Amino acid sequence: MEEPTGEYDEIPFGLKWRMHFGKPEPDPHTGMDILRLSNNRLVQTHCESTEYQALKLIERQTSIPAYKVIGVYNRPEGKVVEYEGIPGKTLESCWTELNQEKKRRIISDLAKFVDQLRAMTPPSRAVVGDSTLGAALDTRFGPGKVGPFYSIDAFHDFMRRGHCPDEFRGDHVEKVHNEKHKGSNPYVLKFTHANLVPSNILVNEAGRISALIGWGSAGWYPEYWEYVQMCSNTQSSHMEGWLHMMKSVITKYDDESDCDQAIRMRFRSEDYERPRSVTPPSPTASMIALEQHEIDDNNTENTSG
Repeated sequence: MEEPTGEYDEIPFGLKWRMHFGKPEPDPHTGMDILRLSNNRLVQTHCESTEYQALKLIERQTSIPAYKVIGVYNRPEGKVVEYEGIPGKTLESCWTELNQEKKRRIISDLAKFVDQLRAMTPPSRAVVGDSTLGAALDTRFGPGKVGPFYSIDAFHDFMRRGHCPDEFRGDHVEKVHNEKHKGSNPYVLKFTHANLVPSNILVNEAGRISALIGWGSAGWYPEYWEYVQMCSNTQSSHMEGWLHMMKSVITKYDDESDCDQAIRMRFRSEDYERPRSVTPPSPTASMIALEQHEIDDNNTENTSG
């Protein structure tokens, strides 16, 4: 069903009836309530277009297991979306219970899914944005949408809040935003989930992936973005083994991860909500030293096995 164009849409009587008897339960990604209509049907309100548009695109172009969009309705309370999706446990909640064979199979499947995303034909124009080349939604940059950016350089400039690459401690930002991107092999766009973490991977009772969820931040980003976001957003200490295994099967971008970390040290997500004319205070010498110390500590952890 196409995205509604009228002011409000009437929810079909049959769906309205099933919603009346639906079972509220927390969404495993957002924690918000959804209505479970049956084992494989659910309804969610207040949906972001970035998520259901991404789901439509990957359904057309990949075989990645994900929720299927059945209908989208424009309502006073926001977008109401009906999905078809088989429930499962998050990988984060069951990883330690899986044997090594099941863990290896999950990692292998995830590598194939990432390959499918990266094989999708990018837009002819290098637009960094959501699946429709519109503004993207990523809590990395605060609660609101950002972009679209009509070049990777523009995206990099946004990340730096307009600061020059050489204004950051060390050479991490300079190396990635200038030397690597503007060299003989500049970055290209790849379709990216942008939050591929264990809490967004659903596993069935047989230990196989039943769905990837949490597509709200998905879109067209520089090729390194999947790796960088995966490393930054995997916070649980008991999932370090998962992250180590993932790094062995997908393309690694450690320089880019160091660059992103250096920028994160300087700018928090709330900084991106301020007008660009409002520049955060320049860091003190002690702040710069602390940033470098934390980066060095993280690099030591990443290379120590």
